[in-house]
Amino acid sequence: MKHYIDITLLPSDDIGVHFLWSKLMMQVHLALVEIQDDKQQVPIAVSFPKYQTSGNETLGFVGNKLRLFANDKNDLERLNLGKWLNRLEDYVHMKSIADVPSDVLGYESFNRRRKSGSPDKHIKRRMQRHNETLEQAAEFFKGYNMAKEDKELPFIRMKSLHSDNEFCMSIIRNEAVPSNNSAMFNTYGLSAEGVLPKF
Repeated sequence: MKHYIDITLLPSDDIGVHFLWSKLMMQVHLALVEIQDDKQQVPIAVSFPKYQTSGNETLGFVGNKLRLFANDKNDLERLNLGKWLNRLEDYVHMKSIADVPSDVLGYESFNRRRKSGSPDKHIKRRMQRHNETLEQAAEFFKGYNMAKEDKELPFIRMKSLHSDNEFCMSIIRNEAVPSNNSAMFNTYGLSAEGVLPKF
């Protein structure tokens, strides 16, 4: 990746950072949908420079900065993010397109992870799908626990445009090695194969 744009979230007393993440990622998603190819892929990636998983005293959090990458500067220009972020201009600061520095700290990839889910979520779903009582569904999931690694992942609360349902988009970060492969990304800018510079 050769070019990038940084977007910093600017929460206020009445608008929190988590709410802003939901709004920002929805607008970025809509912008990426506009430029997707026939395989629903885009040449633009997203990264979260302040990403952290939960630790002893901290919760998992994607931070307050979103970075968009592209190999071709024209792809970032074509995205026209200013148009999509117009309604959020008081709550986000977007920098101009810049070149990726030559002295990077390493490489990473960001992808969506489908969590195993909380027991309550599975019980509710089973009650609906199998027309069971709370007791019947709870008995089916007796002893079930959500995977520890899933609990530690940061997420962004999103809303599906198709079903109008809310969901938590969990973000997983992995170390990566430099690659000449030109990976494509989904319409959230995520991919397990995408190698992004870290700086």
